[in-house]
Amino acid sequence: MVYKLIALLALATQTISVQVCDRWNSVDISDGVATNGSSAVVKNGVKYTRNEYYYDEETGTLRGCQCKDKMCIRKCCPFGFGYEPKKKACVPVTDQFEPPVWNLYRRLVGVRAVDRFRFITQKHNCTDPEFRIRIGQVSSNYHLIQDGSLYVEMPNSIPPWSIRGPDNYCIDTFVLDDGYGVKTTQLDALVCFAENQEDHHYVLSSTCMLISCVFILATCAVYAWLPELRNLHGRVLMAYLLCLFVGFSFLTAMQILLVIDNISALMCIIMTIIIYFALLSAFFWLNVMCFDIWWTFSGKRGLSLEKLSTRGRFYAYALYAFSIPTALTILLTALEFSGLPPHPLLPLIRHQGCFIFGTSKLIYLYGPIVILCVANMIFFVLTALKITQIKQQTSVLKSKESSTHDQHRNDKQRLLLYVKLFAVMGINWILEVISAIYPQANSVWRITDAYNVLIGVIIFIIFVCKRKIFHLIKKRYKQLRGDPMSRNQTTVSSRTSSRDETRLNSIKMREK
Repeated sequence: MVYKLIALLALATQTISVQVCDRWNSVDISDGVATNGSSAVVKNGVKYTRNEYYYDEETGTLRGCQCKDKMCIRKCCPFGFGYEPKKKACVPVTDQFEPPVWNLYRRLVGVRAVDRFRFITQKHNCTDPEFRIRIGQVSSNYHLIQDGSLYVEMPNSIPPWSIRGPDNYCIDTFVLDDGYGVKTTQLDALVCFAENQEDHHYVLSSTCMLISCVFILATCAVYAWLPELRNLHGRVLMAYLLCLFVGFSFLTAMQILLVIDNISALMCIIMTIIIYFALLSAFFWLNVMCFDIWWTFSGKRGLSLEKLSTRGRFYAYALYAFSIPTALTILLTALEFSGLPPHPLLPLIRHQGCFIFGTSKLIYLYGPIVILCVANMIFFVLTALKITQIKQQTSVLKSKESSTHDQHRNDKQRLLLYVKLFAVMGINWILEVISAIYPQANSVWRITDAYNVLIGVIIFIIFVCKRKIFHLIKKRYKQLRGDPMSRNQTTVSSRTSSRDETRLNSIKMREK
């Protein structure tokens, strides 16, 4: 003991102002043994070199940084002891401490926690505004992951799991009393959770999307009400808006049901499939818009779309915009119920709770969306180049009296609208990715929620809040009130528009 004391004092003199790790990631090695001929200290078979320990003036102890070369996790009590929740104290136990080690999907065979990790035998410190609670059995509710984190299943939240770092939990053998004097043991954990704000976030998120749905539906209603807007482009826009409305409304309903804890696993699967199909279909309809505006200026004859009527072209577009999302949705559902063992490339909807998250979301949702966005940008660039070429080569378009010039001007305005719409949706999905990467960043969530309101408002402003639309609404209102002059103007306007479109098609055919 005298030798140990002398060694401790000598080491304290050398390390008094050097702290190489914090107290929570260190262990008391004051009763360790100093090795001969060096400044290293050995305790419990672990050797701490000169730069792996320090003297803690507050506690008057020598502390070794045992997490330098191996991942540290916390055991609530010393080895040979377990945690009794009623007493909130450590009590002796005979059970061997052997927590199983998992990856995100299955238990790792042959991997021992005591070999893979170094255990700090102390309870963690949950700092404000966090609080400590005890959760269920490790075999069904949470798993010790191979990187030292704790995977906690939370089936009634989005996402339905949380991963807590080594500083936010301790794991141990818990001693439980059944109330009749019989004590049992089980592996369990004390976990730090941030103060629960998820319910408030989902209420705000669902409210924002609901407001956005109102404006999206209003935009669709205006285009459906005005005969002048029920052309091919208006029908495509309405199909896009209806798909977006279905996706947002079902996502809102899912969040509300999760907040009030009134949703079953089957309902989660059904709503996830509907939302997935609706959102994918919306992006495919956006792709149709970009393709159609490119086709209008390109003068291509490959598919002979000009020979189809307006209704025929719309049906052809609908076949494309709905068939591929249908195939992808069937693939998602088939893989989910295939019975294959859990794997990162599978959807894992039931494993994750409601909707898809993580790698599954990246593959099955973001993957097709990124491909479509790249295709849309290519269509935009090609269309812009074609417009420039038409300006340089076609002198007739310079004439103010030319109906072809007017038609091209309208098409360019439509292109600008589609670019704005593409930008609006692009910003939304960028925010979605950021919020997925930083789920604990409340500021990101607030921005995302605010933008969910802005999506519907911006779409309404872009496509409805225009002088031309207000004029058409006023004229339509007068027509419905029985104004014969307005009715005649509408008929003449429709015939003129039809003649202009026919004339433009004829010019294109001659150019070919």
